[in-house]
Amino acid sequence: MKPTLVFLILSALTCPAWAQVTVAQPGLHPRPERAPPPPPAAHFPGTRGLREHFGIDLASRLLRGADAGERLRGLARLAAIGSPEAVSMLVHAARDPAGSRRVDTRALLVIVRGLADKTATGEVRQFFKDGVLGSVGARTSAGASDTDSDGEGRDARLGLARSAAALALATSPDPHAVEALLMVVRDAGPGQAAAADALLAFPPEQLATAVTGPLSPTLLRLAGKLGDLRALDAVHAALTAADATTRAAALDAMVEMADSRAVAAASSMRKDAEPRVRESAVGALVRLGAPERFRAVEALIADETTVREGARLAGLAADAGVAKALAALAVASADPEIRSLAVFALGRCEDALGPQALTELAKDPLRSGDAAAALARSPAPAAEGAIEALLRAAPTRRLGARAYVVRGVTVGGERAWGTRELEALAASRDAADRSVGLAGLVLLGRRGALDAIKDPDAGVRRAVAVAAMNDARESTRQGLLRLAESEPDALARSVERGAMVDGDPDGLVRETALTASVESGDPDAPLAAMTLAAHADARGREAIDELLTSADPILRAHAARGLGASREGSATGRLAHAYEIEVDPLVRRAIVLGLARRATDADSPARLSALQVAAKLDPDRAVREVAARALAGLSFDDRAPARLDVAWLRLATRSGEAPLDPAFGGVLLRADGIAVPVAFDADGYALVPIVPGDARLLLAPRIPAYDVSPR
Repeated sequence: MKPTLVFLILSALTCPAWAQVTVAQPGLHPRPERAPPPPPAAHFPGTRGLREHFGIDLASRLLRGADAGERLRGLARLAAIGSPEAVSMLVHAARDPAGSRRVDTRALLVIVRGLADKTATGEVRQFFKDGVLGSVGARTSAGASDTDSDGEGRDARLGLARSAAALALATSPDPHAVEALLMVVRDAGPGQAAAADALLAFPPEQLATAVTGPLSPTLLRLAGKLGDLRALDAVHAALTAADATTRAAALDAMVEMADSRAVAAASSMRKDAEPRVRESAVGALVRLGAPERFRAVEALIADETTVREGARLAGLAADAGVAKALAALAVASADPEIRSLAVFALGRCEDALGPQALTELAKDPLRSGDAAAALARSPAPAAEGAIEALLRAAPTRRLGARAYVVRGVTVGGERAWGTRELEALAASRDAADRSVGLAGLVLLGRRGALDAIKDPDAGVRRAVAVAAMNDARESTRQGLLRLAESEPDALARSVERGAMVDGDPDGLVRETALTASVESGDPDAPLAAMTLAAHADARGREAIDELLTSADPILRAHAARGLGASREGSATGRLAHAYEIEVDPLVRRAIVLGLARRATDADSPARLSALQVAAKLDPDRAVREVAARALAGLSFDDRAPARLDVAWLRLATRSGEAPLDPAFGGVLLRADGIAVPVAFDADGYALVPIVPGDARLLLAPRIPAYDVSPR
């Protein structure tokens, strides 16, 4: 029977990770200063003109060629020349000679990056506004042929080009560039989201022109996030708009801007005919801490059209009345997501009714996992007693033990009774009991991983190896990697090799074993790819380049991380080239981290070029910040924090039972971009130490089998 439900709870989130995608709001960064112009040619008069002349001739020949790679090189040459003639040629190269609006988006990305510093030119601004961010850009993608060189990454690359164009306009010192970007935000075109994100990342000095006249929902959200108080009257006027989305966005903006009129407006809008507006109104009351927020949340829960948002908001505002509504919802709802939201909200309720309801729900196989996880992090004083009751009752003993361990790691407050119960489980003849007891003791630091992992049962060894990720001692890392070489159980071996998350500088895992893991797509395949790349020399270059171009972005990202830490002399250039063509943000972040680490190549033109593009034009804020720090010569520490969080993972069938096959593994992609192998115990649970933040579970087999053998 295949598992059908996957549950993941992280304490760093405000609602269950399986029900929410968290989007970080970009900070307000100062506008970057214009880079100084390059020095003039120093040889003799006319040298620069001759160089440009012959360079443009060569670029023209390359652009006329049939080979897509040659055309890209021609575009890159024009971008490097940067003369007015070269700029004009780049703009016109975005359309094919036949005059249609079809374009290779790989070429479009090269063109946009090449023109990013030329936004003082009206032709470039117009091209960015209409040809990339506007409807023309949409038609270029729709009209692209199947023979274009960008293949499957076309849509992602078009989005990347739009973001780069928007960021180039937002960072331009020319006020006309910002005006062009604001015009894009006003229109409901394909580039509107990219334009709004760019303005959030680099706010314009004068925003008044952006908020005059009728405001669209996008402009309202932008005005609220930027917090420009000059827009308050325009935002307030939008509360009476005919469009429900506009009314809701206006109220959200008022809350963002801390407008004192927001509470009164939200109170009246609770009676709006549109569910979306009612949800925004109650959300505003919750965020502003209004006295009526609890009854407003109850009203949302009672309405089937708003019950989902009501359950979500209950995680932020719940008293005894809300807890009663949530308990009833958790029992009655047939929707798994709504049930999970209700249980999670009960875990955030400080009233004693919350733990009481969760204790009853923990007896239901369908809801027990969510209920115990909620108790583990509950702020209610009664939660500890509820966990103790679960731990002492035979049917819920292991469930209570897991909740106790997670509470001990995340909330604190280990108790003598809890330690005694874990020790008793660890000494049990039942392997299922031992896996929970020993893994819990290791996770809490009460027992050494290398001692606990000597258990004869493979399931126990898997659970201990997962818990050992919380042990940062070098002796533990080395011991696990040595044990993995003789481990007979394949899944236990994969999890033991999770110790490679901190590297394998001593080469304790043989290269043949690493290659086998990658080729078979084992749960430790990403870490094996990272380790292979870190150890690679010139002889293994072809195999690592295969990983850098893998169809799986997780493998590409880990290969890039490893290559950045390697001693291979060509690594910097290869990473820089990989950045030029990469569309996945996870991989781009890994590439930039790898380039940032290579301080010995600080003056490499390829490294500087890639980092400069990333610092200014990458849509991922984290990528921009790492690149900027690297360019400034500042150090950074991307190692995991000393104190980790714990992900509560559960596999279950539709009836709430554990999978029939206990040897079930997967990969957990942590918030820092590292993918660690995990294994589930006999009850279908795994408690995984992770970096605080969002995480994503990929059930095995997930990493595709891949050939990294030398050709």
